[in-house]
Amino acid sequence: MLTSTLLFVFLFQLFAAVRTAPVPFDFGGHLNNIFGGEDDNSSTNDEDSSGFFDGLLDKAEDAVSEDASDLLKGILGDDDSASSNTTTSTVSVSSTDLTAAFSRPAFFSRIAYCSSASVESFSCGAPCDALEAESVDILATGGDGGTIPKFVIAHDKSTNSIVVAHQGTDPENILSILNDADLVLTPIDTESFPSAAGKGIEVHSGFLETFSRTASTILSTVKSALSSTGADSVVLTGHSLGSALAMLDALMFNDALANVSIQTTTFGSPRVGNQAFADFADTSLSSGVFARMTNKADPVPHLPPIVLDFVHPQGEVHLGDAGAVLCERQENKSEACADGEGLLAITDGVGDHLGPYFDGISFGLGECSA
Repeated sequence: MLTSTLLFVFLFQLFAAVRTAPVPFDFGGHLNNIFGGEDDNSSTNDEDSSGFFDGLLDKAEDAVSEDASDLLKGILGDDDSASSNTTTSTVSVSSTDLTAAFSRPAFFSRIAYCSSASVESFSCGAPCDALEAESVDILATGGDGGTIPKFVIAHDKSTNSIVVAHQGTDPENILSILNDADLVLTPIDTESFPSAAGKGIEVHSGFLETFSRTASTILSTVKSALSSTGADSVVLTGHSLGSALAMLDALMFNDALANVSIQTTTFGSPRVGNQAFADFADTSLSSGVFARMTNKADPVPHLPPIVLDFVHPQGEVHLGDAGAVLCERQENKSEACADGEGLLAITDGVGDHLGPYFDGISFGLGECSA
């Protein structure tokens, strides 16, 4: 229901545009930032994933006719042919490293879907149970689940970090859906992002407007929390729409908070901005941790489509049936990464948006008891 609704919204507003080709970024050290280990002993996973992708192509052929496939590629843009400046290099990720790097951000992203009252009382069911109340102090909650997605600000005592988690789109709330619908690229707000001035950066209008409704509140609350708790880092996380808001938060914090480590870990993120935005995110967040997890044939990472000039930054960790891989560069074309899933991501993977991702983790309102 969720991703089919989002897909309709994005398709409704599609228009012709010329694709701006992505440029490579410095991949060196990014693996260490995410997983905290050396990358010299990692192995590439291109060959291992070939059988998996062949199976996906077989399923795609069953799911959609050749004529329909050509039509969708014409409308959405073919990720595989979007740019000649791409790579297929990947690094395999062990299940142990995956759990260590992603589970706590995922747990916080899950509680962001739940009601403020249930989060504050730690009675939201499985999402709250996974975090363990004694290790977390809930500092603030907010949002209405509509034009202002719910958010949670907490002190994670297990990592001595301040965590900001954003709710994803609520498919039952038209005001929430409309946050995704306004997908025209608009110049970035240089008041919130002063270091972005003069760089030609444009972002999804709906995401930027949604971000602006909570930006000042979240920034002031986090500043106060850093002072009162003695925490030395900030973690931004979210699923779906919440991923886009977390990325914008991270860029704002990068300008506003000196000498604070910033970790951004997102799940099922749509594309947020243009090529200049992707490059800006790569540069601005390179000193901390930035990782965006994509899951199997989830269509949302393909939206808004490349043909509208939207580009993902680096940092993709893709979960496939063959295992998890870290995907080098922007818009990696490997068959083991999201872009390599191709048309199947639009026609046969809607359920993968909510999960399960890894360790049985799923997202959405249905995970909450209240």
